[in-house]
Amino acid sequence: MLNDTYDRLLWIGIALVVVAIALLPFMQRDDSTQSAARLLGRANDQQAIVEARRYLLRQRYEPVELLLQQGRPQQALLKLEELSRTFPGDAHAFILRGQILADLGAPAEAAASFAQGIRLDGSYVDKTSPLSRRNAISRLVDGIRAKAAASSAGTASAAPEMAQNLRYLQSRLAGGCE
Repeated sequence: MLNDTYDRLLWIGIALVVVAIALLPFMQRDDSTQSAARLLGRANDQQAIVEARRYLLRQRYEPVELLLQQGRPQQALLKLEELSRTFPGDAHAFILRGQILADLGAPAEAAASFAQGIRLDGSYVDKTSPLSRRNAISRLVDGIRAKAAASSAGTASAAPEMAQNLRYLQSRLAGGCE
């Protein structure tokens, strides 16, 4: 086995490879590699959290979404109220309620519901968020502003709470924070 030079060199090479593999976990990587690996790990974790949340919300509010697709917004609102008792304070419930109320022609209540949902979770007005309802909120705000401009009384004198919610929604749509 160790009779000739070739066998000795082969065994020495194998021993060096085994030692190198054994020492590999103990070697330090440079900082850029470690930080890149950490950032990639965090990005993957964040993506997994977002996907899990979207799945949970889809499962939880699927009956409401089905009723809306069937064109039954009143029943969807009742089902949403039932789910809201089970999961109180859920931002998605407030956002869905705002969408339903806006479709039913109740802009003041829709604005209040949207504002409450956004206060709980601002990702619903974030342009890049998969949960974004920015377009629906923007349409509602624009519609309320157009009505207020057409009427002589304006929103501030008609309903101070609605005006406050409207200003809050406008601020958040413009990129403002709490």
